Amino acid sequence: MTGSKPSLELLRSVPVLADLEDSALEWFLEHGEYREYAAGETLVEQGSPADRMVFVLAGRFEFHFPGQAEPLRVEAGAVTGLLPFSRMTQFTGSARASEPVKALLVYKPEFMPMLSAIPELGPRLVGILTDRVRVWSQSELRQEKLMSLGKLSAGLAHELNNPASAAKRSAAGLLESFGDLERAAARVGEKLGAGVLEGLLDYLQTLQPRPMSAMARADLEEEIGGWLETQGNPKAWEWASTWADAGASVAWLEGLHTLKTGIPKEAMPEVLGWLEASIRVRGLVGVVQDSTERISGLVKAIKSYTYMDQMPKQEIDVREGLDNTLAIFGYKLKKGIALERDYDPNLPKLEANGAELNQVWTNLIDNALDAMNGSGTLRVRAVREGDSLLVEIGDSGPGIPPEVVGKIFDPFFTTKEVGKGTGLGLETARRIVEAHKGSIRVESKPGDTRFQVRLPLSPPA
Repeated sequence: MTGSKPSLELLRSVPVLADLEDSALEWFLEHGEYREYAAGETLVEQGSPADRMVFVLAGRFEFHFPGQAEPLRVEAGAVTGLLPFSRMTQFTGSARASEPVKALLVYKPEFMPMLSAIPELGPRLVGILTDRVRVWSQSELRQEKLMSLGKLSAGLAHELNNPASAAKRSAAGLLESFGDLERAAARVGEKLGAGVLEGLLDYLQTLQPRPMSAMARADLEEEIGGWLETQGNPKAWEWASTWADAGASVAWLEGLHTLKTGIPKEAMPEVLGWLEASIRVRGLVGVVQDSTERISGLVKAIKSYTYMDQMPKQEIDVREGLDNTLAIFGYKLKKGIALERDYDPNLPKLEANGAELNQVWTNLIDNALDAMNGSGTLRVRAVREGDSLLVEIGDSGPGIPPEVVGKIFDPFFTTKEVGKGTGLGLETARRIVEAHKGSIRVESKPGDTRFQVRLPLSPPA
């Protein structure tokens, strides 16, 4: 609602106006626009031109920004909107009154006349602008770190879950399999001597697992299961997969009859049971070992990724940082994404904040993977280029539209759906790279998008 004018006392409820002369406050009554908003009413829409400064005289409203769960609350007494000397061109969020609001609007064409008529107001508004920039920078950094942490946690949880689950299942299976092995060994020991047992163990060592297609494996299991049935084995089809995994064949199993030590025909079921239990136990132990090694490797990668317990700035190997970051995204790389690495083997080390640069690689790789939507080629390149180190992250996605390329490093600009991006990732990457005295640029066309980061090998004095 517009029309009536606020009192001078209401204007003085805004701290920056409180001590101004009546004549200065009357300037606002003459050149400003007084507005009243009902609860729930929209003050500004996201994307609309930033063309006004807002003095909040009473009430409260909230700014809602894409990707941020919590709104920014603006109380009575605040000065917000476009401020003099600000480079903001459009509102990056929408504002709605959470209770009835009274506000005085001063539009951009009136800024210079206002500062000329009320010169003491200039330093105060510059101070508000400076505070706002500092608060927003801190908020952006926190938000982007939370986003990076979320990506990191999701990837790490996914990567750890598989080996941890496999180790858990195998450990449970080991208890049962050890019992089977002990019982089978007791039965075999009753019928065979020590020499035969040693011969069986030696023969077992000749087995070697071999790669095969799913169809070939199914045929092999069928053959082994049929042979085991002829030996009077009640678990023939249950054991067939164990023998196939171990690399056995019907010919290998037939070889048990021709061992020099000799195996009585009546003892063959017990011998096969003992050997199968032994193979099963060894396989489960192997799974536990492989799983725990994968978990250990991931923990090592995450410690290296975050440079835990290390100085913030030191000599780093960028190739290690890239590989550690790729390890975090391992779960995405398994879903139809081909990875191509091109590292200079003689790449010199770089004096930098490794954890911050890893945040850059995280943002660039995550964007590349999102652009390909589960299918394509991710290209990671690190080479020397004169006195600089070039890191290039490329993807085979659809590319960035020409009209968007110039905006991608702007704060809050995002092409992702609401809730999936904050528009801070590339802006944060740019800020980190520039803090290292480097540069970041993009080249894009359909099927070939490349983000190029150049960092000086010798920091300028």
